[in-house]
Amino acid sequence: MTHPYPLYVAIRAQCFCCQSLQPFTFTSATDQVVCASCLHHLGAEKATRRDAEHIKLWVGQYADQQENHRQFAEKSAGADAEQQAVIDGLMAQVVELRGVVAGESDRTKSAGVRALLESDLVRRAERKTELAHRQLDWAMAVLWRVGQLHHAVEGMPLACVCGRAAAACAEGRAIDPQRQAVLDWERKNLVLLRAGSRHALPDDHPEVRAAKRQP
Repeated sequence: MTHPYPLYVAIRAQCFCCQSLQPFTFTSATDQVVCASCLHHLGAEKATRRDAEHIKLWVGQYADQQENHRQFAEKSAGADAEQQAVIDGLMAQVVELRGVVAGESDRTKSAGVRALLESDLVRRAERKTELAHRQLDWAMAVLWRVGQLHHAVEGMPLACVCGRAAAACAEGRAIDPQRQAVLDWERKNLVLLRAGSRHALPDDHPEVRAAKRQP
């Protein structure tokens, strides 16, 4: 029996025995796609030992995935909170500066007030706010793309569209805590897209592609 994998290249492939992704370097198209840990499982008389070792392997992999998911979720939540704090602080600064300018405008219409409106301080605060929004939009667009590649199959909640079981899909499990935030971000930008305004949806979003096809 031959396999479809490239030769003399270090890859990760699904072991025929334990069904988990394992490192392989094939030197022949007829090499067995069985990882080093499972080579001694071949043979019906070793089924009991094989099943026990597979269970131990899967439990260990599941624990690693859980830890990776926890770390990813914590990192994402922390990054989102930091970005939002920066945006909130900059917006407050802009509001405060505009309030000062508006208050002075009530007392005088001098060129000095107009100059303050165009001052470097105001422009820098607005620029930092814009950059923070763009960084947040970029991060959400990345999460949206990951979500498109890893989510439950419609009508089959235990299966991921990537082909793995939902419980075994580390990427899908990692993005799960952020799915609602991504959905809210997508809805907000769809409103902007449909209104013809600037939006942050990626070019490969279905509605963005559809809009580009319209005359």
